Amino acid sequence: MVSISTFPFRRFASPGSILVLILLAVGLAACGGGGSNAGRGEVVFTAVSEGNADIYRVDNESGLPVRLTSAAGEDFAPAWSPKKNMIAFLSRRNGAPALWLMDWNGASKRQISDQGLEINRFRWAPDSKSIGLEIAAGRFSWIAVLDVESGEVEALTSRAETAEIGDWSPDGEWLLYAVVDGDTTGIRRRNPNGVDEITVTTGRDTDPRWSPDGRKIAFSRTTGTAGNATSNLVVTDQDGDKSVNVAPDDFDEASFRWAPDSKHIMFVSEATGNAEIYIVTPDGKDTKQLTSNRVIDAAPRWNSNGSSILFLSEGNGSLDIYSMNKDGEQQKRMTSISDVILEADW
Repeated sequence: MVSISTFPFRRFASPGSILVLILLAVGLAACGGGGSNAGRGEVVFTAVSEGNADIYRVDNESGLPVRLTSAAGEDFAPAWSPKKNMIAFLSRRNGAPALWLMDWNGASKRQISDQGLEINRFRWAPDSKSIGLEIAAGRFSWIAVLDVESGEVEALTSRAETAEIGDWSPDGEWLLYAVVDGDTTGIRRRNPNGVDEITVTTGRDTDPRWSPDGRKIAFSRTTGTAGNATSNLVVTDQDGDKSVNVAPDDFDEASFRWAPDSKHIMFVSEATGNAEIYIVTPDGKDTKQLTSNRVIDAAPRWNSNGSSILFLSEGNGSLDIYSMNKDGEQQKRMTSISDVILEADW
């Protein structure tokens, strides 16, 4: 896992490297859905200040950033629980990245993953009671589920293959993940409370995301050979029987997210020569470009009801948080600080 302090957001080497950096940044965080309004829909984000990464919250009343962490060592990848009363995040303050929790206002910080476990990424379960983990193990990584209250960890995959965490089904019954190094690669789903493991796809498929209505799965499918490979956005049913490439071009689609009503998928593409934000219908028949400028737009996230979109946009050498309507209109800058912002959630 790359330390986020090494992300060169201030200097991009080439247009082809942009999506790689976007994937590294937003792949660390996971966004939950609805629930109570303890967090009041406020934005939490990671920013690098004076060489250290910490987590902030944008106060809805003042519009000003409130610093939630300040310990030595990087704190990053903040993600609201679906109930919006807790924030999970990764921290290097004790060495390897561990999973921590804090209350919505930054109180009661505590490490909840065992000492020695190196956490690559995580995903909240819909009920806020469990968290799916991607755990590093040498050159491999394995998937497990952590019970928030007890701290117990249940392994779901073998430690002799490389599995990358995907997404929970809306009912919390299944956890998606991608096996990228093993006897058979592809996307699988596993019932954490049972024994069933179902192969959804086979091949070079990663980053599976369940539609909020539970009927479809979006994922990234890599085609082509080394040095000339393309990542396509593909949608399939939950059993992998019917798949559609919804953005069939020669450009990578990254950072995709389902709309809460499951009628659109948002993604980032360099199809116009610059990283811009698009939405597409699950059948691939209707695509709309939402941003159009000469800077990098990245890491888009829907709000809970699908009326607004949160995203990062690069300008003056750094990334700031913006919001816009679902049609790309009424774009509004939400932060204006000199620190480097890496990722955000709301």
